[in-house]
Amino acid sequence: MKKFLTAFLSAMLLLSALFTFGCGKNGQDKNKLYLYVPDGAPALSVARLLNDKGIVEDVNINVVSASTIQTFVTGENPKADFAIMPVNAAVKLLAGKEDYKLLGTVTNGNLFLMKQAGEQDITKDNLSSLVGKKIGVMNITNVPGLTFKAILSDAGISYVDITETGIVQEDKVNLIALPAGQDGAKLIVPSSDCQYFVVAEPLATTKQNATNGKISVAGSLQVLYGEGNGYPQAVLVAKTEVITNHKAVVDALINSFKDNKEWLTNQNTSAETIVNGVTSGFIDKDMAPTFTAKNLNATVINNCAINFTPAKDCMADVVTYIGKLNAISNNAWGIAKEEFFFIG
Repeated sequence: MKKFLTAFLSAMLLLSALFTFGCGKNGQDKNKLYLYVPDGAPALSVARLLNDKGIVEDVNINVVSASTIQTFVTGENPKADFAIMPVNAAVKLLAGKEDYKLLGTVTNGNLFLMKQAGEQDITKDNLSSLVGKKIGVMNITNVPGLTFKAILSDAGISYVDITETGIVQEDKVNLIALPAGQDGAKLIVPSSDCQYFVVAEPLATTKQNATNGKISVAGSLQVLYGEGNGYPQAVLVAKTEVITNHKAVVDALINSFKDNKEWLTNQNTSAETIVNGVTSGFIDKDMAPTFTAKNLNATVINNCAINFTPAKDCMADVVTYIGKLNAISNNAWGIAKEEFFFIG
């Protein structure tokens, strides 16, 4: 009996040692660094790395729902060594601490203004023509709604949220919140009493094609914002300790983005290959992907404005953008302090 107990305990200790060697904190492989990225345009930016996991082999990439990305960078022991996330959430959750630093912007806006047949296209010069109109906005409380409000505010155009009342004010732009996802997409139809909609890709192109142009793109929020070069939408952040201890991996990941973009836009890279790469990184295999082989094409990829800009070059744009969002939302997004940006 004594020999049996000794052998049993030895086996348990060996098993424990093996498990400890293979797994680090949070049950993750301690020999890997983990990048978490929300599905959608941010996931497209790393589709090449998911398609060929040997490019940056020290980084394990996981694609998650956009609504959960913040859970991977918060808490006492956050799972994400790297994360791609909305810039406003990154600043609000991380800029006031020292745990993470911003490495650069990854996407620069994928939002479009769509119109019903008979309505006019919208430019900076005629933005005021939206006064008295009803605009359906998907995700009105986050980047889509906030960016559109910032554009109107910069132009000195008054707006009002009439989601609850439904009462149109003729001297203001009238905003109506639409549900996220498919529930909201179903409301973007020619029979809607909204004259315009704020929509992200790939839904914008999908809607235009599905309605045979009865609902069509009327303007780009990237053009309407600022100098017309887009705005910082999704950013790459990294744990400070990872930057210190794994600088070569950080550099390799940053340097991959140029080739990632070229691979995405290469005519020899099929939509199926891109989509399969992204879905291979899904943690939740039952999650419905934003992009499919049917709705992903060259126009959609171009409209996702994927372009990596290092922190030293995007810092001013991020500070300005967050300032605009704070001006219309009671300083809800914190301050993008200089220390938050990694100038390597």
